[in-house]
Amino acid sequence: MLSSLAITADGVESFDFRFSTGLLTANDILDSATSPPGRYVWEVARRTLAACPSADAVVVSNPILPIRGSRLASLVLKGGALTCPAVVTDEATFPIAYILPRQLFEEGLGRFLCLLSVSRSAADAQLLSRLTGGGFVPRRTSTLRAVGTLPESTPQGYVLGDNLEAWLVQCVNAVTLMRTRDDWRQLPFAAHHPNHAGDVLFFSLASRLVPDGQLAFQRQVVCHSYLDIFQDCGNRLEPIVLDIPPAPRNTDVGDGRYFVESLAHLPPGVAEETFIVFSRYSKAYAKSPFNLIDHARFSLGDPVATFADTLYNRAPALGQPQHRASPPPTPLRVLMQLTGGWDLKTYPAKDRRVLIRALCDLGCEVSVIDQPEAAADGATVVTAGSTSALRSLLADHHVFVSVDSFPLHFASQVLGHPTVAVFGCTAPGNSDAPRRPAYRLPAPALPCGPCGCLDYCPLLMIRECTNQPRPAQLVAAVLELAHEAYGRAHQAHGLGAAVTQGDAA
Repeated sequence: MLSSLAITADGVESFDFRFSTGLLTANDILDSATSPPGRYVWEVARRTLAACPSADAVVVSNPILPIRGSRLASLVLKGGALTCPAVVTDEATFPIAYILPRQLFEEGLGRFLCLLSVSRSAADAQLLSRLTGGGFVPRRTSTLRAVGTLPESTPQGYVLGDNLEAWLVQCVNAVTLMRTRDDWRQLPFAAHHPNHAGDVLFFSLASRLVPDGQLAFQRQVVCHSYLDIFQDCGNRLEPIVLDIPPAPRNTDVGDGRYFVESLAHLPPGVAEETFIVFSRYSKAYAKSPFNLIDHARFSLGDPVATFADTLYNRAPALGQPQHRASPPPTPLRVLMQLTGGWDLKTYPAKDRRVLIRALCDLGCEVSVIDQPEAAADGATVVTAGSTSALRSLLADHHVFVSVDSFPLHFASQVLGHPTVAVFGCTAPGNSDAPRRPAYRLPAPALPCGPCGCLDYCPLLMIRECTNQPRPAQLVAAVLELAHEAYGRAHQAHGLGAAVTQGDAA
C-alpha cells in the first residue's frame, strides 16, 4: 500500500495506490526492484498532484510502511495546522510521511526525492530543507508508536538490512553536496547499478526506451568488467567506471554494503559533482511480474503508467530478427550457453548430453560455451569472454540455445538473433525477450517454478533444477526456428529416434 493526501483550500483528499501485481490501473504503480523507496515518494506525489491539480501540498507516506490514506490522515492531521514542508515521524525519529509543497515539483526537483533515506528523519529533513530554499524543516511527531527494530524484509516487499545504510549514505552525501555547491540543481544524477552482466544490459536497454522528457539520470556507475556491455548495448547514459570487481553472486557482500564500499573507488572528482542513487535491488525482483527492463525504466524516471507502456507492447523498439548466420547449404549450426549466473540455472548434465547428441545425430554442428565436458558428446567447446566475441560466435551459428543469462539477453534483445530461451528456476516474465518471430520459449517441465532459488532445489534438495524444458522440446524448437528463419527443414522422423538414443546413452 502506498498512500497520500492532497491538501487544498477546500480540505483534504486521500489516495491509496499499490504495487502492481500485473494490472496497471490508475491506482497501480509498477513494482520495480531497482528503485529505492524515495523513487516511490516522487511517483506517488506526482500522481496525486495529477489527480488533484488544485492541491497546494501533498503528504506521501513512507513507502516501506503499509499505511492506508485514511490512517495517514489520522496520523498527520491531528495536532493543529500543517507545516509544509515537514517530516512526520513516529514517537521516535522514524519518518512516517513527508509533507511536500507543490512548488517542489513545479520547479522540476521531484527526482531529488529518490535520495531520501526513508529511515532517518533528521537526514530527510535536511534534504527537504535544501530542496525548498534552505529553511528549517521541522520533524513533527505523530501519535504512531515507535517503529523500533525493522525486519529484514517488509510487507511492502523491501529488503532492508544493508540497504538501509545505502539509502542513508546516499541521502547524507546528497545533503553534503548541496551544501558545497551553489549550482546543485544543475548537477547530474547517476544510477548506481554496476552489476551483474545482465543487469547492465537491462539498464542499457531501459535507457533507450525512456522518453527524453522523463529521463531523470545522465550517468550510470558500471564495473570496468562490463564496460563493453554498457557500450555495445547502446546505453544513453555517461559511464562512471568502477575499477573494482562486481559484487559476488553469493550473499557474502550485500548489495547495500557493496554500494557503500564502492563509493571510495569512484574516479576522482565524481563524488564532488554527481548525485549518486542506489539503484541495485531494493526488492526481490522475482516477486514483481514485470520485466527487469521495465523495472529499470521506472528507476530512471519513466512512470510506465499503463500496460501499453510496458516492454511487451513495445517489442519493435528493441530487437527485430536481424543478426543471422549464412543460410544453407551449410550444416545447421547451433550455439549453446548452458550455464547461468548460479547453480540452479545450469541445464542438467544428463539432459545436456541428450540434447547435444540428438542434434549431432540430426546432422547439426553444435558448439557449447565454456563447458569442456561437452566435447565428449560431440560438441565443439568455445569461449565468449566479451560482447564482441559473443557477437562473432552468434554470427557463425544459425540458432542460439541459452539458459537465463547475459548471452541469452544479448542475443535475443540486442541482436534479435534466432534464439531458444531456457528457463527453470527463474521467471521468464522478469527477463525474457518480447515475443517475436525467431524466438522460442519452451514451457518448463514441472509446475514448481519459478522458485528463484540459487544453490539447491527446495523440493528435491539437490543442486540442480529439473524444471527445465526436456531435450525433445529444445530440439523441436531449434528445428522450428531453423525452418522459420532460414527456410530449412530437417527430417522430422529422425527426431524421436535421436532423442531416444541419446537418452539411453
